[in-house]
Amino acid sequence: MKRYTIINTTNNQIIAENRPYPTDEGAEIVGLDPEWKFLEQIKADRPAYDSMTHKLVEDAVTYDIPNAQAIRSWSAVALTQAEIDERTPAHYETSTGIKMATDLQSQAAFSNMMTLLNEAGMADSEMVMIKDCFGASHAMTLADFRTQAVAYGLHCYTIFHS
Repeated sequence: MKRYTIINTTNNQIIAENRPYPTDEGAEIVGLDPEWKFLEQIKADRPAYDSMTHKLVEDAVTYDIPNAQAIRSWSAVALTQAEIDERTPAHYETSTGIKMATDLQSQAAFSNMMTLLNEAGMADSEMVMIKDCFGASHAMTLADFRTQAVAYGLHCYTIFHS
């Protein structure tokens, strides 16, 4: 069901919002002040954005009187460094810039992966994938992974014993 905003076009005062049309939709409303207009409420598509670097902010409603629309839209706004830091889980950053989560579940998954790779007898040149603290996958050779794994393990060990 469509919803409407009622506006007084003389002073751009909003009379009411989120109302159904009072008669059959589009039919003339007998006795309506000629300065009052019914604007169909339109929700614009939300823009695509990266939630780790941006947030959605609702824009002011645009009242398009000639087209009889009240348009609600959003903008993607860059997060401050403090907001980014708040959203970033505890992590260890590798020498290649990958942020690896340091929560207990991530440490256990990492240990299980190490065991699996060691038992599989993979060659150092074979490719493996790891996920960063945001869930994005990163490819590297097993040799590179082992180097990163030692540094990550030492970091987690330090956290555990601090």
